[in-house]
Amino acid sequence: MTNFDTIALLGQRFRTYRKALHISQRQLHEKTGVSLFTISSFENGKGQGISVSHLLSLLNALDLGSEFLDLIPDIPAIDPEKIWNKKR
Repeated sequence: MTNFDTIALLGQRFRTYRKALHISQRQLHEKTGVSLFTISSFENGKGQGISVSHLLSLLNALDLGSEFLDLIPDIPAIDPEKIWNKKR
C-alpha cells in the first residue's frame, strides 16, 4: 500500500466516522479552523498533502487524537539493537 493509498483510506474512514456522529464538514471547520477544502479533499482521497497539524486537529475534534499516539508505541523493554538487526 502506498502512502497515497493509506491517506486516502484514512480520509474515507474519517468521513464515515464523522457522518456516524452527525457532524457536518462545516461544523468541523468551525470547530477546528481547518478549511472546508482541506476537509473535503482529505475525505475524498485527494488530501495527500494534509499537514500533521490539520490531521491532528480533525482527529481531536472527533475525540480520536489519543488514538494517533498508538501509531508509535512506547519503546519496548528489549535491546534496541535486536530491533534494528531484525529489519536488516
